[in-house]
Amino acid sequence: MKEGEAVEVWDSARQVQVVGKFPLQHSAVVKMVWSNEQRAFAVETYFSQSHSIVVMQRAFRTRYQIPPRDRVPDRKSILLWVENFRETGNVSEKRWG
Repeated sequence: MKEGEAVEVWDSARQVQVVGKFPLQHSAVVKMVWSNEQRAFAVETYFSQSHSIVVMQRAFRTRYQIPPRDRVPDRKSILLWVENFRETGNVSEKRWG
């Protein structure tokens, strides 16, 4: 892999696609691409748990068996999925254009 090269990796254990640029000497910001099933679970849990981000993240970690230091959907992503669900009735990514 060359420095700054875009990389896509499928993590089958967590059923997520990791997309980003990975510099050789620096840590990179990684965009997690969550499945529609995971997004739906997050939105349903958010609504059923009195709109609590933290409770949703804990339930998500338990449901998908994610270790304590591994990534779960962040607040911004969850709120974006909720907004998208309210506007369109589904949780899939918005397609622009």
